[in-house]
Amino acid sequence: MKRLHLLALCMACLSAFAAFGQKRAGAAVPVGEYTFNLPCKVVSIHPEQPGRAVLFLWLHGGVHDQPKHTFFAFNHFDCCAADDSILAYLDRHQMKAIALLPICHKATSQECVNWRECYSDVKHMIDDFVNKGLVDPERIYVAGSSDGGRGAWDYAQHDDVFAAAISMSCSSPVMTKIPVYFYNTSDERDCTVEVQRLKRDGSNIVEYKYGPDYKHGDDAAECTDAMLKRFFRHRRLLP
Repeated sequence: MKRLHLLALCMACLSAFAAFGQKRAGAAVPVGEYTFNLPCKVVSIHPEQPGRAVLFLWLHGGVHDQPKHTFFAFNHFDCCAADDSILAYLDRHQMKAIALLPICHKATSQECVNWRECYSDVKHMIDDFVNKGLVDPERIYVAGSSDGGRGAWDYAQHDDVFAAAISMSCSSPVMTKIPVYFYNTSDERDCTVEVQRLKRDGSNIVEYKYGPDYKHGDDAAECTDAMLKRFFRHRRLLP
């Protein structure tokens, strides 16, 4: 009998947790099966607008500080406010959008996350929204900071999925076909020479800015309305 009471209590707690997460996220969960391998905050922006939504994917950084989204995980760390700036831009400009903010469960060390190892799970989430006709497959975007900035470079390799990427507070630019906006700070390193070489070799780095007066995460200030307007104009060419 005690076991039955304990089971009922656990189920009630899980149900309350799920409802709390949806309320905080403002999530518009599609009807039917909706199970992913990663916990994910889903934010629906201006669902009343016609047509399919833009999909915006945010990759968080390492796990060394007080969490930002405490209702999902005790170790979810965001080192900057860029995700909030981008969500606010989408809201101000009345853009119909779905934002996915998953939590990476793969680590390369005690404090570093590895988004590359989570790609198949993230892709499963994206495919679910695309297959349900909720988002425009030409307008899927990724951005991240710190370890998430490194993850944005990894995800930018998938030009069959993403239209453009933003990478911040990291120092690992690579060759990419899709447009990438790249910013970093004095806590990383000046990548000007490396970026110039990559661009000569054909990498599609649209914009790079090194902020010697910025500290880790401060480059979120580069997510201005003018930059985001350019960013969200990019579209992926469908086969």
